[in-house]
Amino acid sequence: MPPAVRGGSWRDPVLITVAVTAVLVVGAFLSDVGSPRAQMIACWIACPILDLALFHLSRQVCRVPDLPSHARRFWTSVAVGGLLFMIGDLVELYTLVADPGIQRITFHPVQSATMMLGVVVMMIGLLSTQRVTRSRRERIRLVLDTTILMSASAVVAWCLMTRPGMAAAGPENFFLALFGCGVVLCAIFVAVRSGLTGMSPMSRVAAVPMVIAPIGLAVSSVLLPSGSVPNTGVQMAAILVPCFLVLAGPRLQFLHGVRGLDGREWFNRRRRYSVLPYTGTLVCAVALVFVLASRGLGVSAWGALAGLLVNVGVVIARQVLALADNDSLVGEICHREQRLTGLLEHSSEIISIAGPDGGFTYASPAVERILGFTPAEVLGRCSLEILHRDDRARLGAELDEVYATPGAEMTFQGRYRHADGSWRWLEVVAVNLMEEPGIGGVVCNSRDVTESRELHERLRYQAGHDDLTGLANRREFTAAMDGCPGDATVLLIDLNGFKHINDTYGHAAGDAVLRHVADLLRACTGPGDVPARLGGDEFAVLTGGDRPAAERMVERLRAAIAEPVRIDGRDLRVGASIGLATGPAGVGDHLLNAADLLMYEEKQRSRTLTS
Repeated sequence: MPPAVRGGSWRDPVLITVAVTAVLVVGAFLSDVGSPRAQMIACWIACPILDLALFHLSRQVCRVPDLPSHARRFWTSVAVGGLLFMIGDLVELYTLVADPGIQRITFHPVQSATMMLGVVVMMIGLLSTQRVTRSRRERIRLVLDTTILMSASAVVAWCLMTRPGMAAAGPENFFLALFGCGVVLCAIFVAVRSGLTGMSPMSRVAAVPMVIAPIGLAVSSVLLPSGSVPNTGVQMAAILVPCFLVLAGPRLQFLHGVRGLDGREWFNRRRRYSVLPYTGTLVCAVALVFVLASRGLGVSAWGALAGLLVNVGVVIARQVLALADNDSLVGEICHREQRLTGLLEHSSEIISIAGPDGGFTYASPAVERILGFTPAEVLGRCSLEILHRDDRARLGAELDEVYATPGAEMTFQGRYRHADGSWRWLEVVAVNLMEEPGIGGVVCNSRDVTESRELHERLRYQAGHDDLTGLANRREFTAAMDGCPGDATVLLIDLNGFKHINDTYGHAAGDAVLRHVADLLRACTGPGDVPARLGGDEFAVLTGGDRPAAERMVERLRAAIAEPVRIDGRDLRVGASIGLATGPAGVGDHLLNAADLLMYEEKQRSRTLTS
């Protein structure tokens, strides 16, 4: 398991050991300590050790859990390359020790072959990464970007390969330098491809030393055979620096585990433009100016000029492609804007944005269909101005919380004033998006629920009221008793002689009598009383716990009901037996049963008197 990285990867003891050793060893060579032969022997002793360390560190990365298969293949190829490098360096060391006459740097053919073979194995592992499906336009852009950097790198390699002294280095050394330049081109190609395609076998921090090392190898391959560096210590340092540098790659990858294997992190994706084309062109131009100033117009200058022209042509092609992309993007934006405008214009909901002060900063056209205001009339007005005062008081605290808390969400129903002065019920879903760029307010989606609200109220009223008289029914009356605190008084009223009217004059006359009695109940009761029809000709009244007041109500009801009522040209008369009970209300039907017993006793007395 890779260790947890605390305080930065560069505090890792392995990296610190490699860095300190590199400073000491390279510093000794640069200080020209010892004879040239001793320096060469020391260099070729150090190289196999570093190659073995590269093999070991790469194998550690391969054992990281959940490492993607393409990354595992690459780091396996690096480990194999380390072994090949070690074989070649051991052959070079043996040749040097066996022949005391060697006093200057030479590369054994086996060493050169194993070095090239190892690099090829690494390149194969690097190129065998998983492919990512991309559009045709993205593939073209990838090819152009890669060509730009490759052309710039080729110009630099051309200038190095055609420098004075390379022709006298011999075919073997010339081929080795040429191979080193090819390695650099491949490394840059793979790095660019990994960054642009989003698929890489290593993280960005591990890729830095892995890319710089072959560049250093290529530079040493070009400079050393040409005799540009006569000092043996500097030559050995040039050989060892890439060897030390490449060790940081696998160790950094091991520390980071599977994190950072997205090649898109290699470049800054927050920018909406790329500096790669301009960087490549600048490199070509600088190389051309340098060659002209130092060597004049010759093979190097003509090659640099040709590379610059190719680079500029590719950059122009890329810019044309970018302009085409921009044109396509503008067209897509216009299409989306038209589609969004059409959706908003024909939406059945009001979509609005209210600023921090509650004022509308946007309102969709649906506001005119639902509330009668045009969007222009709404803009700048406070959203609370058209909210009903009672709803504003009921929802004030919650609305204030939504406006004060970014990301807060609230769903509520309230009455909003229509342009004609009426009120419409709206169901509103409000979300605070004050911190969202381009919005900066509370977004509200509002739909008209007036009809459903009125239907709900009608159904609720019908469920609790008698259809004929409009009084509360038994269910509503019982609920009122259960919710009444303290003592209450129940009046139970049963009509006398109602059956005779119903049988003699018909149900229409009977219904008229019931409605008349219901009106009398409303007239004789107060605003806090609950008159009800329990069923048939049985009525009830729920009033307060003041029994004397309830007894006076009974007397008024007796007198009012005893008065004849004219129905269909006839004077009809009914009587009433009334039972009255006072006590705790919230005890089920106890009061109602007590009143029923008293009412039944009164009805029996009235029958006895009439008989």
